[in-house]
Amino acid sequence: MPLLSDAELAAIYGSTLGALRTGAAAASPPVDGPLVNEETFWALEVEAPVLRRNDDLLKPPARGGSQAVLERAARWVELCGAASETAPTGGCTDPAALRIFERDAERTFMTNAHRASMIGTLKLVWPDNRDYHQGLGYVYSFLRLLLPEASVVQLLLRLNRSERYLKGYWFAAPQPYVRDAMVFTRLVAEHFPEVSALLQQAGMAAEAFASKWFVGLCLHVLPFRALLDFYEGFLSEGALYLFKFALSLVGCMQPRLLECKPTDASAIFALLRLDPSVLPDADGVHDQIVAGAARWDLSEAHVAALRAEEQAALDAKMAKVRAAEASMAAEDGEDSDEIVFSDDEEDEDPEERLRRLAEAN
Repeated sequence: MPLLSDAELAAIYGSTLGALRTGAAAASPPVDGPLVNEETFWALEVEAPVLRRNDDLLKPPARGGSQAVLERAARWVELCGAASETAPTGGCTDPAALRIFERDAERTFMTNAHRASMIGTLKLVWPDNRDYHQGLGYVYSFLRLLLPEASVVQLLLRLNRSERYLKGYWFAAPQPYVRDAMVFTRLVAEHFPEVSALLQQAGMAAEAFASKWFVGLCLHVLPFRALLDFYEGFLSEGALYLFKFALSLVGCMQPRLLECKPTDASAIFALLRLDPSVLPDADGVHDQIVAGAARWDLSEAHVAALRAEEQAALDAKMAKVRAAEASMAAEDGEDSDEIVFSDDEEDEDPEERLRRLAEAN
């Protein structure tokens, strides 16, 4: 299991034990199995952000466990063809990246033993992209609840490397995601013209609200009972399923969305993000959306054609952006080759970053 070395633990947490939240005893490193099978995980992580939408689906062993769910998840590596994936060599020594891994781990788990395990895995898969998006951390954290570390690594590598899934999505400024958000905008205009008009009038670009669906695979969006079905649909169908899910969501939410005025941006945003303050986990709409995704008849050829068109448009726009940036850098005498991460320095929200990218385009 790719845990951090003693020296790395000491550098981050001040001890090789990994100090826990206040009042908790020191914990051993996580065992190499699904986290939900560990009694200590439940004792220490019951309030962890990753479990926010559990809604009592996953249970500790003392309460009967989660065997039926784990049996479903055990098939996911085979379902998406990830069994042959092997980790790249080299790991990560980039200080900026390690700082972001640490922050995302702190946003995910309550204890440093589990945080260290997450950081170790993010370090392990880093060489493939040499970049990072918070969505990768989201997907890691959900998978790690249900699967051994080695299986999680295989799944992350498969999703990241394959054009069928999320290749190019887990970058700080993920242009393949921006392209697909533009494709989704076109699909909404085709199938839900009234909603499309509302979003245009409200000035809401899909790049700014769809990343939790497309890049983070709906962690913190769906309660876990629906999230399991979402994952199985996605792993079976690939990225095409993401468009089906997104269209199903718009279709289910259309009556509520059309009650909003274009000036009610926060209300529109809450509905599109399925904010639990508006749509609590007990609301059946989450299940309706996922069930509806399976019924959408969406042509792969049509999506491929839209992708080609939007990629060409995005390339042209980004060429203008790069030219403008190069001109500004030359005037300021600055180096424009520096990597900028999705959560650098003051923890800029990834959606805000994508909003700025959309506005620049």
